[in-house]
Amino acid sequence: MSLRLTIALTACLSVSACATVDLNNMAGQDKPAAAKSVDVNVVQRATAKLVSAFSNRGFVHKDSRKKMRSATRVLLKGLENKDVTAAAPVSYASLATDKIVVLSDIRLASSQVEQTTKAAEVYLAMAPAEKSVRKELVSLEKALIASREASMIFEDALIKTSGTATDSDYISYKSSVNELRDVTNAFGDRVREAQMAKTDIIN
Repeated sequence: MSLRLTIALTACLSVSACATVDLNNMAGQDKPAAAKSVDVNVVQRATAKLVSAFSNRGFVHKDSRKKMRSATRVLLKGLENKDVTAAAPVSYASLATDKIVVLSDIRLASSQVEQTTKAAEVYLAMAPAEKSVRKELVSLEKALIASREASMIFEDALIKTSGTATDSDYISYKSSVNELRDVTNAFGDRVREAQMAKTDIIN
């Protein structure tokens, strides 16, 4: 009877040891995958895509494109197959000849702005009060600059192709930019509140 008990215990210990080894191996396999994950949240992803799209399509001024491409290159790793340094038109407004094409581009730009705004609104609502949103604020500021520059370029292109910039698509785009401005300001308020809280703790 003692011999049987000894054999049973030995078998159980062997199974337990194997399970432990398997679990350890599994844990070890998860670490490289986690290490490879890019620490870019939805706000940074959305703003990077907006800036990249606006830059590549010439919706922003030439000088701004160079700065924005370098600023988004890291954020866009693994997100797109397109080369973010692809050549863009030298001057969108000067090359514009068809109002329909311009309005189509404006609708595309509006979609990008709206997606970015929505991502920012949801993120800010879900982020814990103690979480820093400074990086997200910087990303949103870049997106806002690009969106405002695009607004001026679209206006010039519409005036050139149709003599006016009162189309509903363009008005809607400007409204979308204002909403992006508002959520960017909300992020700024959160950053300032956090800074004031730290100052109060120090004092």
